[in-house]
Amino acid sequence: MPSKLRVRYIFRPLVRIIAKGFSRLGMTPNMATMMMFFFSILSFISLAFLSNYLLFAILVFTTGILDGVDGAIARMTNQSTKKGGFLDSTMDRISEFNIFMALLLFFWNDSYWIIDMKLVIFISFLASIMISYTRSRAENFYSGDFNIGLMARSERLFYLVIISLISSFFDYFKFFLFIFMWLVILTSMYRFVKFKKYIKEKEQP
Repeated sequence: MPSKLRVRYIFRPLVRIIAKGFSRLGMTPNMATMMMFFFSILSFISLAFLSNYLLFAILVFTTGILDGVDGAIARMTNQSTKKGGFLDSTMDRISEFNIFMALLLFFWNDSYWIIDMKLVIFISFLASIMISYTRSRAENFYSGDFNIGLMARSERLFYLVIISLISSFFDYFKFFLFIFMWLVILTSMYRFVKFKKYIKEKEQP
């Protein structure tokens, strides 16, 4: 059921190399999680206060890579725990909030056509949360991986990295964010419909 179109598959070798190096240095999965959170704060600073697209792209990319490192370390060192999983999930949401807050502050007084950018970013964040929430709820009810649809967390972060890099040379950031909003809305709707259908099939006698 999970989608095979995932950015994490492309960067999995890099994640494993970093995880192996960190584990040799004695870094625990929770330490990697907090490092990921720290880089999300740096990404917030880079855009909200420094207005640097390129630095923002680099730091968001680093945040995304480290998001997979903690789990890789846990698997390599057999340190997977429910407490660590809870911390990872919580920090994922807060780190994504940091990134969206940076976008919100940076585009606070801007609009795309007649659409206020604050509304675009708020809707994008809400839809992003719903993408993660619907998967979490589905996996609470049924066993399996329900990571379906186009714009999962890794894809959302990678999309922001790409458009930040492009906007370093050609300032189309607002246009790409408008497209981003529709992509995450459609993904959240797709997950909702698919999960509802799946639950209906499971509950049939």
